[in-house]
Amino acid sequence: MTSHDEKVKRLLDGNIDEAEIAADPVLASLAERIFGLNIEPIIPSKPSTSTGLPPVEVVTAITSADSMVEVVPGFIPMPSSLPAIAPIPSQTAAGKKSGGLLKIFSLGSLAISAANVFGAFGFLNSNCTADKCAEEATRINWAGIQNFSNELGWSQPFPEMGIPDYVAVGASILLLILAFRRK
Repeated sequence: MTSHDEKVKRLLDGNIDEAEIAADPVLASLAERIFGLNIEPIIPSKPSTSTGLPPVEVVTAITSADSMVEVVPGFIPMPSSLPAIAPIPSQTAAGKKSGGLLKIFSLGSLAISAANVFGAFGFLNSNCTADKCAEEATRINWAGIQNFSNELGWSQPFPEMGIPDYVAVGASILLLILAFRRK
């Protein structure tokens, strides 16, 4: 426990003298707030510490039943009426529309990626003009979609799946969850 913590504990227990409280402005403030004691600060007795210092003005606080309110002399009170604040705008039709478009896009991407897994786009394999094109390759290879006209743009049918297929289906599902969780 630090010495300051010990002083606060002794203040709360009532085992501290008035001179020690007056020497510490934090303890004096706490004593005033907690117990309603007004302890004046100690005037320095050494001439070296008192030269050049302005005189200390002691302000006696007005205590009331509400002891948590601090009285600050010269404080200007707040006006009783506050200016009108604009209301928070409600969600616009454009915000709802973008959420709807996200739902449509995520459903479409899930449908396309699932259809590709089962070879629904195999009829496009007729565009493959390279010598190594296989007719049994009925799935579009998402990692090689730019090679649509050769064998690198096509993959084998369903039981065999690659990482791009898992990524396409997984990303579509995550996008769908995000679209429906969005408010």
